[in-house]
Amino acid sequence: MKRVFQRIHLLASIGMLLTSRLVSQTPELHFDAREDVPNFFYDIMTVAGKDSGLTTFKFYSKIPYDELQFVKKDQRFYAQYELSVTVFDQYGNQAEGQIVRRDIWVDDFEQTNLRNKYDIASVTFDLSPSVYELLVGIMDFDSRKTGRRKTRLTVPAYFQQPLELSDIMLADQMIPDSTGKLQAVPNVIGNYDNRQESLFLWFEIYDFIGLDSLQINYRILDLKDKVIRKFSEFRKLDGTRTEIVIHIPREELSAGRYKLEVSAGKGKAVVKRVRDLSVHWMGMPAFASDIDKAIEQLKYIADGKAMKKMKKSKGDKKTEAFREFWKSKDPTPATEQNEVMEEYYRRVDYSNATFGTFIEGWRSDRGMVYIILGAPNDIERHPFEVDSKPYEIWSYYQYNRQFIFVDQSGFGEYRLISPFWEVLNEIR
Repeated sequence: MKRVFQRIHLLASIGMLLTSRLVSQTPELHFDAREDVPNFFYDIMTVAGKDSGLTTFKFYSKIPYDELQFVKKDQRFYAQYELSVTVFDQYGNQAEGQIVRRDIWVDDFEQTNLRNKYDIASVTFDLSPSVYELLVGIMDFDSRKTGRRKTRLTVPAYFQQPLELSDIMLADQMIPDSTGKLQAVPNVIGNYDNRQESLFLWFEIYDFIGLDSLQINYRILDLKDKVIRKFSEFRKLDGTRTEIVIHIPREELSAGRYKLEVSAGKGKAVVKRVRDLSVHWMGMPAFASDIDKAIEQLKYIADGKAMKKMKKSKGDKKTEAFREFWKSKDPTPATEQNEVMEEYYRRVDYSNATFGTFIEGWRSDRGMVYIILGAPNDIERHPFEVDSKPYEIWSYYQYNRQFIFVDQSGFGEYRLISPFWEVLNEIR
């Protein structure tokens, strides 16, 4: 039922977008149901196993409550989903697999719509060092809808070098267990939001050369490799395996994407790990952690005046200008979620993953049509025609329109040869 109400709000918002776009002559958005439901985040890390021949693989998933279908039960609200994690070896054989069922209870309906409230699940395997394929699925039991992810997984051997670092975990909190030992609450998304003043780093050092202590260096770099912050510390080692926890305050980090670099060692025995980090403001889409890129990707719906204002702003004022733009498009301004914005950047993210070639997918002709009109009702593909170049025909039944894309170069760069902007004006 929650999805039905969200769908009504989304359709109502189209009318507002249509009115504003007729004035500026840029296209309104046509929103359809998302293909990938439910949407979830995940993170993976590896550490040295207890058995020196194996590596421990740790998988963490994080799903917003709003992505699940809750039903009322005994004056409360209840959701249930299933997480499946399967690892395949290079021959396609299943190496490991596990299914976890999660039950979530909340006291009132408002909590079921929260996007800043998550359920975290985890799975752990011991694997032989190798290259694998990881398949992850989350299925909502009430709606039966499933979100899937597939990725390449490299499991390293941690006992072949004199000094090694495990992967780095970003944690929201470090909470003592019953024995007093600190346990990490994984962040999973790799992100600070504007309400969060700090994160923790958790990793292990493996020393097989008998060091008493070593220097650990930390750097935060922007995407142009400019060092934003750096610091160092000496740590006493606890033998062959030393657990490290570091507190990293957000301080002056503006919204955007960064790289976190950790290195340790002495002389030539230096090891390094790098992972992504972002600062994400509430009110910004989950798929758009780079504010400059997020503004650039508005070219299909924002007029020149709005684009100029956002691009000229600096630091947090740029983020505020971006949020103001989307606030005017928000179909449910009383809530934290902006459905129109989230859907727009979901389409951008899908286009990047699906249509990218020599250019980013969102810049391609297929990406443009997908972002503006949403998923076609039907795609007729002709990749191996004898008497023509590869082409695709996208059909939108609700508009009684078709668009033809031809791969002129033979490298997957499909160009739109059908009229689009004229048709778009007719659709409006």
